[in-house]
Amino acid sequence: MEINIFIVLGFTLFIFAVTPGPGTLALLSISTSKGLTSAIFFSIGMTLGDLSYLTIVIFSLNAIANLITPITNAVQYFGACYLFYLGYSQWTAGKFTMDNDISAQSHLRELLTGFLLAGTNPKVMIFYLSVLPSLIDLNQVSLSYGLKIIATVAISLLFGLVFIGVLGKKLRQLISSPKMALRVNRIFGIIMIGVGLSLFYF
Repeated sequence: MEINIFIVLGFTLFIFAVTPGPGTLALLSISTSKGLTSAIFFSIGMTLGDLSYLTIVIFSLNAIANLITPITNAVQYFGACYLFYLGYSQWTAGKFTMDNDISAQSHLRELLTGFLLAGTNPKVMIFYLSVLPSLIDLNQVSLSYGLKIIATVAISLLFGLVFIGVLGKKLRQLISSPKMALRVNRIFGIIMIGVGLSLFYF
């Protein structure tokens, strides 16, 4: 991959990662309520979800994309329902807790949630279908070249998402009173439900 393409692609994906949207809002929610480690696992899940679409765009283009559309729609609705559940759980949790001792099972749940959020959003594929052809001739992508593209995207996305997670950690440190913390908990519950609605209707 030429260095100029590497730089442009990496910068574009970093901006894509930090641009306000359902993913960044959900990431801020998790980072604020559960800490940076959980946010990192969520970021890894989102990155893997994005890479699933990216792989399809690079190696299959529209042929396979059209075949998997019905499956994608079904998974999208499942992801929306799961986010509804998370939002409801956070709203009704009552006492706001910021426990640093999070289990491995909880980290796995954050990873799966991030994967569902990114992997059930068809707009991610639309983004890659719009951006990649303007930078790369996808008709002449070899396996090694494609892997370089995937690595570039993965690093850029993860860096941007972890940056958002760090911002959430700073916000977490500002929450001191239980009353304020409870309000934040409920706000983020609404955000998660809103993210689910965005997947369901858009």
